[in-house]
Order: sequence, then structure tokens, then C-alpha cells
Amino acid sequence: MRSLFKNVWFKCITALLLIAAVSGGLLSVLNDVLFVSAEERTDRAIVKIYGELKQYDVEYDAAQDGAETIDYGYGRIDKVFTVDNGADYLFKTTGYRGYKEGTITLWVRVSVNGGVYSIEKVVLESYEKQTLMSKLGGEYYGKFRLSDVTAEYKAGRLFSATDEDKNYNAVSGATFSATAGNNAVNCVLKYLSDKETANED
Repeated sequence: MRSLFKNVWFKCITALLLIAAVSGGLLSVLNDVLFVSAEERTDRAIVKIYGELKQYDVEYDAAQDGAETIDYGYGRIDKVFTVDNGADYLFKTTGYRGYKEGTITLWVRVSVNGGVYSIEKVVLESYEKQTLMSKLGGEYYGKFRLSDVTAEYKAGRLFSATDEDKNYNAVSGATFSATAGNNAVNCVLKYLSDKETANED
């Protein structure tokens, strides 16, 4: 038995088991300590966009059980909030067709004034597979400001990185990433236009 404890293999296996036990314990503790709830992530996004926490209500959340997926083929709506008792809409939306078929997820703030929807601000949330995101700066996001979302949509002026007859928003050297960002915002245009059409009916 004494020779077993002196065996090199025994010592290695014991060391590995101790490392695994300590690492597992640390991971479980850190998982609890660093966990961020969906509500807290939303609060952080609102502070990032508005500079302060605002009152909001959930209009749509794709993560809720039984929620019908809102996917337009070129992108999807992940979340929709009404902010300040309906003065604003805040969208979390994901655009497809980025570099290597990756995606870009944005927060889009839309103000409502006399029934007219206007895009006020667009903020990057996350992205997948995009390697040139540094090229998509303030000028790119600033071009998403629209004074009348539904008028642009009805006129067929979606955001495009390739068609200058539309709302042209391209970035040299990062066309695919720009396309995914454009598609994310186009989902907002489509959603609000559908909403206005439903209200007219």
C-alpha cells in the first residue's frame, strides 16, 4: 500500500482530481456571482441608450414560453418594449446575412409622436462571426435615423449596403457586416409598418 502512494501515476491522478474539484467549485460559485438576469440586461441596455433607467413594459419577448417567432427571413425581432408609457419603443433585433452568414444584434430606439414613428438611436448589442466591426462606427449607426419609419417602408426604402436607390448605408471593406446591421433595422421598419396596418384595419 505504501508503494501505491509513492507511485507517480497515483500522484498525478490525485493532483488532477484535486484540480478538477477546486475548478468545479470555483465555476459554480462564479456562475452564481456573475449571473446576469434578462431583466438586468434590459435595464443596462436602457441606461446605455437613455442615460438613465426608464420605466418600460414588455410588448414582445421571443424568449417567453409560447411566444410566436417574428422572423422576416433577413432578420428577427428578439424583444420589443414600450418605454415611458408608450412615448418610445425599444427593439432588440438581429440581422442576418453578415460575414460568413453571421449576425448582428442591435438596440433600436423609436420615438412616437402623433402616430409617427421615428428612429432616434441605434446601439450595438452583440455580433457573431463578424471580424470588421470596428469599421461600423458612429457614422454608420447615425444613418439609421429616420423621421418617418412607415413612410420609408411603404416607399420601399429599406436600408441597403448595395442598392443606392434605397436608404444606402454601406461601409467600405465591411459590406457583409453592414448588411446584417441594415437587416436588423429593416426588421424594425417591417414590424412597425405591420403594426400601423393592423391599427388601420
